[in-house]
Amino acid sequence: MKVKFFIAKVLSFVPDKLFSIIKYSLYHKKIPNLNGSSFSEKLLSKKCGLMGSEEKQLRETVTDRLLVRDFVERTTSGVDLIPLLWSGKIFTKKIWDGLPERFVIKARHGSQMVKIVDKNKCQFNEVYNATEEWKKTDYYLLGREWVYKNTPRELVVEEFISFNSDVPPDYKFFCVNGKVELVQIDLERFKDHKRNLYSRDFEQLDVKLIYPSGEPTKKPRLFEQALDIAEKLSQEFDFIRVDLYILDEKIYFGELTNFPENGLGAFEPQSYDQALGAKMRSNNA
Repeated sequence: MKVKFFIAKVLSFVPDKLFSIIKYSLYHKKIPNLNGSSFSEKLLSKKCGLMGSEEKQLRETVTDRLLVRDFVERTTSGVDLIPLLWSGKIFTKKIWDGLPERFVIKARHGSQMVKIVDKNKCQFNEVYNATEEWKKTDYYLLGREWVYKNTPRELVVEEFISFNSDVPPDYKFFCVNGKVELVQIDLERFKDHKRNLYSRDFEQLDVKLIYPSGEPTKKPRLFEQALDIAEKLSQEFDFIRVDLYILDEKIYFGELTNFPENGLGAFEPQSYDQALGAKMRSNNA
């Protein structure tokens, strides 16, 4: 990761739009059309900032791991927020001492800056040093996702939610025009990452997105309720990915994602990219 950020700093002189177009071309193996009809091209146009000021402000708000909590509560979707244990700028030993044995600490201003903490397995200094590195990180510069550019470089700590004594599976709902069109389930994210893709009817699709498919997943008992929650949370967007944790008796909010895989993840087969894009209203709508 440090190498990636070093390269990002070296290339910081490249304008965001040009940077994003070049990177898209490398990953998707084609020159994009910012007025194109595929899902990835429409996502790229948003990453290049081709939208109104109100939409920009909304997308910046839901990217912030702290501010998004207020947005979720306003939607009255019925989803549960994972209890917030602390938020602030500096993670001190006093704060550490007051937290439970297990918790999750995250940076407000970017993805991948998350640590599941078990006090029996790690020390305060290890967590503190990690958070200090996060705060030095300009996550926006890495992928030129402008939604992170002005987010405060601060921290949030949430309660650890267990699922059969392990990390709960993460359900990601691709919502297009307020309707779930694709469900992504990531399995064993911190070990041997697998990814299954399903229709809104929970039929597994013969489609891949970066990672290989895993064993078929049993449909959660609360799946239909999760669909309803995702669609309520997505009503103000032509596209947003709604990430939820579906447990046996409760559904927790994960996050709202503007640019899945930084817009660089290519569907296999490519025809699915076109099919998903066809369901998304025009950029000029």
